[in-house]
Amino acid sequence: MTGRAAFDRRRFLTMAGMAGVTAGAATMFGRSVAVAAGTPAVADTRPPVTGLPAGIPSLHGYDSAAIKTWSPATDPFAKYFRSRVPLAKRIKTFAPTQANPSLSASPRLLSLSNDYVEPNNVRVMHPYGYIFEAYALRFWQYLDYFGAWHGLPVFGQINAPDPAYGVINPPNPAWTDAAHRNGVLSLGCWFWPRPPDQFAALVEQRPDGSFPVADKLIEMAEYFGFDGYFINQEGDIEPEQALLLQEMLGYLTRTAPKGFYVQWYDSLTLAGQVDYENEFNATNSPWITDDGKRYCDSIFLNYDWTPELIQNSHDYAISLGLDPQRVVYPGTELSLNQFAPPEDPRWIFPEGERALTSWALFGTDFPWSLAPSDKSSVEGQRQVYVYERQLWSGPRQDPAHAARLVPPTGDGTNPAGWDGVAYHIVEKSTIGCYPFLTRFNAGTGERFFVKGRLASEQPWFNIAIQDLLPTWQWWLRKADGSTYDGLKVDYDYNLAYDGGTSLVLTGSLPADEAVELRLFKTELPVHDDVCLDLTYTLGRACAASNLRVGLTFEDEPSKVTWLEVGKAGSPVWNRRSWSLKPYAGRTVAALSLGFRSDTVVEEYTVHIGALGLRRKGGQEAPPKPRGFTVDGTSLDAGVATAYLSWELAHEGVWYYDLFRLSPGNGAGMSNGGAGVPAPEAANGKSTDKEWIGRIFADAYVVPGLQRRGSEGETCLELFAVSPTGVASRPARTSFSWTG
Repeated sequence: MTGRAAFDRRRFLTMAGMAGVTAGAATMFGRSVAVAAGTPAVADTRPPVTGLPAGIPSLHGYDSAAIKTWSPATDPFAKYFRSRVPLAKRIKTFAPTQANPSLSASPRLLSLSNDYVEPNNVRVMHPYGYIFEAYALRFWQYLDYFGAWHGLPVFGQINAPDPAYGVINPPNPAWTDAAHRNGVLSLGCWFWPRPPDQFAALVEQRPDGSFPVADKLIEMAEYFGFDGYFINQEGDIEPEQALLLQEMLGYLTRTAPKGFYVQWYDSLTLAGQVDYENEFNATNSPWITDDGKRYCDSIFLNYDWTPELIQNSHDYAISLGLDPQRVVYPGTELSLNQFAPPEDPRWIFPEGERALTSWALFGTDFPWSLAPSDKSSVEGQRQVYVYERQLWSGPRQDPAHAARLVPPTGDGTNPAGWDGVAYHIVEKSTIGCYPFLTRFNAGTGERFFVKGRLASEQPWFNIAIQDLLPTWQWWLRKADGSTYDGLKVDYDYNLAYDGGTSLVLTGSLPADEAVELRLFKTELPVHDDVCLDLTYTLGRACAASNLRVGLTFEDEPSKVTWLEVGKAGSPVWNRRSWSLKPYAGRTVAALSLGFRSDTVVEEYTVHIGALGLRRKGGQEAPPKPRGFTVDGTSLDAGVATAYLSWELAHEGVWYYDLFRLSPGNGAGMSNGGAGVPAPEAANGKSTDKEWIGRIFADAYVVPGLQRRGSEGETCLELFAVSPTGVASRPARTSFSWTG
């Protein structure tokens, strides 16, 4: 093994074992906590009801011993790391509304990447936190599988000077939530070698032929709510151990529930030696199928592939009776090469021909590291998301015109030579049933809004509550189909209707010429009782909205039917609703926004706070949450961490919102209300309650609660919120500052 293949191996090993927290300080949930060298973040015991450590606990890795003995009853904090969002069903493909109608939906895409990239995240994995400095992926619509590439120390080792890492790291549950909402499978990662763990312990086989580790891997995936594993075996082992590993993987795929997914990395041979093939051939195919038996679902091919090796891989899969677009995933190393990988994706996707295989990406989080500057502010992160749009939508940041602007440059910092993922992979959607509602909440924020009111000034990150974001980012065009660059589209962190961001368009409107922003791919059959709702606000220079909502129907995909918004009635948030009864019997295939003015508008600004379709009668509030309780608290110098739980409602609830009441309000407030802060202060901020968290789960940890004056007890409220955004009556609990 020579050249780049050898470097790739070292890179995988190095990234997985990086250490990022040193003696002196650690970051727990974005807050600095003093630690001593070699001191575990928490003890290796199940947490008691009181005396729990400060800060949100970090997910940890699992070695062979921990895997074999794993139980949620003994795994510290396991209940806080569960994804409870079910995997959404994707709608059928519909070529006429695609940004590129010629693309086939057959090739699939996997991303193996870091999550969040929050400070010090090489050793920690938090599902949510109270800082803004965290990356949240906005392009789930092109993915079919997401694997969290994030080695983690075993429990109790997070602050050790040379920690032992687990063979298994589950995916971040918040990212699993976001993936599932978009119809994407979420994978945990297997990485070996992990000294001092011995490989023989991983492939132990019982007399009945079963494998303890495989059984537990299935059990862990079911409990934590993810969908399978990426197997990265990059250490030499004995030949008999390699055969046992192959047999164990076959047992894993046969025993696991339907939909469980396992992908193998092109590394180990059946002789137990690491050997990167860079193609699908007789050496690595036994990890997929051998002697008529199936072992893994697919293979991530190592880099250094060529057009010939891709063609060989395709042909070899066919010779085995396998579909190369289901089995073979050539890998593109973005983390190292960024916008200039040596292997051209066009070798996988020949122009005008059927794709030869599917595709895998490693390091789609690279826009975070490529962008310069401090990323603790919106302005500091702005270039991150420009690079992200160029990665997925192409250098023009327009999926309808994804394609390189120049031949590949070899300069990884220059997106001009990169086609964009949208050039090869069709966009997908889960918007196929009612209700559909988005507030354009991107999953991070400098503050938090609820129903148009400022509910918290605390920065935060939580991709678990990211809304379904626009399918196309950004497809802006004139009526004749040509591009229009007079308007700029982005997410605005300064003003939101619900969450941390709204959609904002700024720029100019031409005179008497329609402009369309194509937003969402849908498959929504229209009934007599369907309504469309829009929440928006206009800039001061806009006397009239010049705003329209567009419906594209399946039976007439070349035409957009426009609903006029009319003049705004409020300087803040306006709501407009339409009955779609006139279109009953048709199916909405796409949603757009439109802009048209009789005269030139030089300074046009519009914020879109919410967009949704619902059926009448779906505005009922969920029942009041049951079982809301404080399981434990950690109190330290006027700062509290509260461990909360309640009973999860599996139907009729979109998410749960948590609030902290101001001192003196806990006993006197009514148990009614709609879950919004009230009344408003002069600056628009709630005076009686503060938002402290949102999740679809039955447990949450709130750190950093500052004692207010001589406050003796803090009252907390929990609201269940329906899929149409209607909140229940609040459940209440409290904790004491005096122990």
